[in-house]
Amino acid sequence: MSNLNARGQWLALNRITHSYRVICFSLAGCLLLTLSILAYVATLPPVVIEKSGENTERYSSTRKSTDIGKNEIEKFVIAFIKANYEWEKLDKDIMMNNIHPFVTADFLNLIKSKTKKDSKPTPEYRQYVGNIKVSITDKEVVSQFDRIIRLKGVPFISVTQISLQIIKDSPNKWNPLGLYVNGLIEHEVK
Repeated sequence: MSNLNARGQWLALNRITHSYRVICFSLAGCLLLTLSILAYVATLPPVVIEKSGENTERYSSTRKSTDIGKNEIEKFVIAFIKANYEWEKLDKDIMMNNIHPFVTADFLNLIKSKTKKDSKPTPEYRQYVGNIKVSITDKEVVSQFDRIIRLKGVPFISVTQISLQIIKDSPNKWNPLGLYVNGLIEHEVK
């Protein structure tokens, strides 16, 4: 460009800026086209594939938000109770991982802060639950169940009642309903 006169340099700069302008507008057009295709694909109804044995069936479904009823809440509470109160070996890390999909982050941190790492060896025992009954009202969710502790093969049974504070938040693949326990009060029934 140094060999050109001022007018030639100015024309060369105009051609370069025009080329850059055309390239930028072309790229912006491609970006808009790609985003519009992506938005269209995102609004298509999902396809559900069911595979049973050798048969594969495809269904087209619709995206609808459904209300969560008492049956779904009851199933959620039962799953939470089994995740929280059933174990083969007392291991706090495994227990925290079991309840992680069912509780809020704040409640999980509260539980972790209350449980301390014990260096003492604990006797080997297992815990199970049975006879789970869930009562759901507009104000509270209460569940009563039998807690069965087996210490060296000998079962000890106690009736436990819990009151749950359940909130609705964003669903994920481990918790598709989006229900989370945010508080728990436990009572032993006599």
